[in-house]
Amino acid sequence: MTTMKKTILLFYTVISILIALFMQNKVYADNEKSILFISSYTPSFISFNDQLKGLNYCLNNNYHIQVEYMNSEKFTDEKHELHFYNLLKLKLENYKNFDAVVLADDAALNFGIKYKNSLFKDIPIVFLGVSEEKNIVKAKNENMSGVVEYSSISETLNLIHNIYNNNKNLVLIAGNHIKYKHEINDFFKLQSKLSKFNFKYIEIPPKADDEFLNKLRNLNSKDDVVLFVYPYRDGIGRSISILESNDIISKNVSAPVYTTLSYNLENSMIGGKVICHFEQGKKAGKLILDILENGYTNQRIITYENTNTWMFNYYNLKSNVIHTDLIPKDSIIINKPIPFFVTYKKLIIPTLITFIGFISIILALIMYSVKKRKSEEVLYKAKLLAEDANNAKNNFISNISHELRTPVAIIYSSTQLLRKLISKYDQQNEKVKIINNNLNIITQNSNRLLRLINNIIDVAKIDSDFTNLNLTNENVVSLIEDTVLSVLPYAEEKNLEVIFDTNVEELIMAVDKEKLERVILNLLSNAIKFSYSKGKIFANLIATDDKLKFIISDNGIGIDEKNLSKIFDKFMQVDNLLTRRNEGSGIGLSIVKSFVELHNGNVYLTSKLGEGSTFTIELPIKIIDDDLNNANEINAHDVNVNIELSDIYVKRDSD
Repeated sequence: MTTMKKTILLFYTVISILIALFMQNKVYADNEKSILFISSYTPSFISFNDQLKGLNYCLNNNYHIQVEYMNSEKFTDEKHELHFYNLLKLKLENYKNFDAVVLADDAALNFGIKYKNSLFKDIPIVFLGVSEEKNIVKAKNENMSGVVEYSSISETLNLIHNIYNNNKNLVLIAGNHIKYKHEINDFFKLQSKLSKFNFKYIEIPPKADDEFLNKLRNLNSKDDVVLFVYPYRDGIGRSISILESNDIISKNVSAPVYTTLSYNLENSMIGGKVICHFEQGKKAGKLILDILENGYTNQRIITYENTNTWMFNYYNLKSNVIHTDLIPKDSIIINKPIPFFVTYKKLIIPTLITFIGFISIILALIMYSVKKRKSEEVLYKAKLLAEDANNAKNNFISNISHELRTPVAIIYSSTQLLRKLISKYDQQNEKVKIINNNLNIITQNSNRLLRLINNIIDVAKIDSDFTNLNLTNENVVSLIEDTVLSVLPYAEEKNLEVIFDTNVEELIMAVDKEKLERVILNLLSNAIKFSYSKGKIFANLIATDDKLKFIISDNGIGIDEKNLSKIFDKFMQVDNLLTRRNEGSGIGLSIVKSFVELHNGNVYLTSKLGEGSTFTIELPIKIIDDDLNNANEINAHDVNVNIELSDIYVKRDSD
């Protein structure tokens, strides 16, 4: 696909997505429904928020609610009503029509019925919070659906009857207002049914004077049970707030007080089957959904039995010694302490799991620590035993090696003495030749035995960290060249050519002369032993500013790559023990490595099977301050050569 085609395809894809999003938003906008909510009061009226919350709880996000407030609690004249009508009419004429209207409380229902045809013609109307019988009748006549508000006097009194078995005064406190006449009538209708109670009524006067307050104060928990209905209007029609009326009752009445309104429960009132405006809002929302989405046209009036709720204050139940078993099972109990586990259930379970996890980890760590300590103790004891065994082994090897040196030295001395004795005789005599040849064999094998003993002693010293350097400032060029030249007879015996080369003529540096000589002799011995006849051995000395390199290479049998990493291990021999072509104990190269590392140097090996091997020694160049005078030292060079190369058989003259 070309770049141009890809660009066009991407362009059309983006355009398609934008169109889809636009159409989706347009669908949502077209599906959104507008609800006009007319409140009889103001936003601060106590029932307003619960009514609106219940309505929103039931409606989905496609419903938009617009609220208008009549404020009928403050303004009751026709002039205010007309002003509200004109304002609402102006909004309806200049904006789209509403899909439904909700009328909250009696004043709003009266207004909606009065102006239904002029404002809300063909718009479904639902009411809630309506308690006046005449308004409910008018709404039915207009085929309106809605939720009726009424106090559950009978249900609450029956509950009181079930709770209190002894005779008490059952006192109703209510205002003598036409709005509450039916509650007062319902109260006294139950007098014959609940005969064990003495029914009384305390009327709330126009003003809460001393006489009224004294009546309240005379009510006590021993003789009286109180039922308090709505907050009230006083004798001149002034509204008394719920908080104000609750405060008056709570401060002056010591008897248990039941109520029919949910807002009264925050003070000292126990509760009852109360009017719940949130439930009213939910029921009104359900009616709107049925009308607008399900197409229901039949009138539906929801009675108070379906919206009033059993509700109690936990602390007031407890203070009046009323067990929760005495109240209905489906009751809502406010202020009830929530069990710790329920409150923090989402937090407790993860915390508990985490805690158990931590405890498990801690226990595992403790068990691991105990087990580790026991293991460490076992290992420490094993280490001590191993060290003791190793020390005993090293001591034994050292002692036996020193013990072996004595007879070897005697044998070696005896051969020297015999050589002197037979030197007086004719060396061409066959018997003398035989004796010389046997003395040569004895001498060479004595040297081999000394070499093996020396190596074993050195290994024991190295393992015990008893090996020290005897450093002196030496001309290493001369030292290495002399050492290389000393092996020429052994190389010639095997028809090998040894080539020495150096890039410097003189180099003074601190070395342990004896150990460095043994390192070089050991490597040259290996090169001679494992080279083919007529082969070449190269010994190159390269000095830089801070390092000395000595390289010994041959074109002999070489070493398999898989054995290179093990070649410097103690007692390591590449050839099979039954078929190896040269003698050796397998510890020479390990001593080479140890002696080189004592000089803070390194030894490297490169090799290829059938092509030869190259050993490279790197030593740091340094000079010590106190150069010891070694002029009086016995030159053991020839002895060292004979010992280190004793594995190589050389023909000697009879002398």
